[in-house]
Amino acid sequence: MKKHKKLIILIIPTILILISVLIILFSRNLSKDNFPSNESNGNLEMNSEGIYAVNHNYFKSLYPLDEKSVLKAADYMKNLQKTYMTDKNRVFYAVIPDKSYYDKLSDYDQLDYDKMLQILNQNIDGIEYIELKDLLDLDDYYKTDNHWKQENIIDVANRIGEKLGFKIDAAQFEKKSYQCLNGMYSKYIGGKESSEELNYLTNNHILNAIVDNYQNKSFTKIYDTERLNTDISYDVFLSGATPFLTITNPSAGNNKELVIFRDSYTSSLAPLLVSEYSKITLIDTRYMANILIKDFIEFGNQDVLFLYSSGIINNSTMLK
Repeated sequence: MKKHKKLIILIIPTILILISVLIILFSRNLSKDNFPSNESNGNLEMNSEGIYAVNHNYFKSLYPLDEKSVLKAADYMKNLQKTYMTDKNRVFYAVIPDKSYYDKLSDYDQLDYDKMLQILNQNIDGIEYIELKDLLDLDDYYKTDNHWKQENIIDVANRIGEKLGFKIDAAQFEKKSYQCLNGMYSKYIGGKESSEELNYLTNNHILNAIVDNYQNKSFTKIYDTERLNTDISYDVFLSGATPFLTITNPSAGNNKELVIFRDSYTSSLAPLLVSEYSKITLIDTRYMANILIKDFIEFGNQDVLFLYSSGIINNSTMLK
C-alpha cells in the first residue's frame, strides 16, 4: 500500500507538468489563430492569415517575393501600352509600397520591394518610372487598414505632377473628418482601438466634379459619405471598387485627360488630381478583362499612369 502511495505521489507531479505544458501549447495556438489583442503594447503574433501587429499597427505579410508574378506584371503593362496606346500618350508607372515595407521593428520576413522594382525597371521599356517609396513612412498609412491616408499623400500627387506637368497646392483643400474608421483589420481587434480617424479633402473642383461609375450610375459624387458607416469606411473614396469610372471636371482650365490603371489606393489619390484635368478615367482590370477596354475608351493624347500597390504586382494573376 505504501509503495502504491509513493508511486501516486511521484506520478501526480508528472501529470500536472504534462497538463501545464499542454495548456501552454494550446493557448499559444489559440492565440495565433484567434489573433487576440495584447492591450499593453499592441504587438500581436502573426496568425495563419499572415496578419500581425506592431505597436498597434496591423500588417498583412506579402512575403515571399514572386518574381514570376513581377515579370508577368511588367509584360501586362507593356502589352496594354502596345495594344491600346498611341505615340501621343505619355505613359508612366509607379508602385505603391505595401505598409509592411515600413515595418522596421518586427523580425518577420518581408517582401523584397526593392528587388521587385529592380525586376520591373529591367523589364519595362518605353514606360517611365516614378519613385514613391522615399515619400512615405508608416505614419502615412492607417493603423487598422493597409491603405494610405489621403491627407498625407499630397507630396505623392506632386511627385507624379513633376512628371505630368502640374503642382498641387495643399492650401486649396478643406479637411473633413470622420472619427470611427472601420479598417480592414478592425475585425481582428476589439474595443476602442479598432476605430481611428479618417480624413478626406475637398475643394470646389472636387465638389463640382461629376463621377460616372460603371457599376453605380445613381451616385455621381466623389465622396460617398454613406459608406463611412459601413464595414469598409475607405469606400467613401469614389464608392469603392469598380472596373471603370470617369471623373469630369467642368471647371477645369484645360482639356487635358488622365487615364490611371489602378487598384484601391488610387481611390483616395485621384480626387487630389481633379483640379489638374478636365477628365480622369480609372480602370481596374481586376474586375474587367482588358480586352473590353476598347469598348470603354479610345486612346489619343491622354496622360497614362499605371499605379499599382506592391501586393498587386506580387499577385499579378489578379489583373485580367
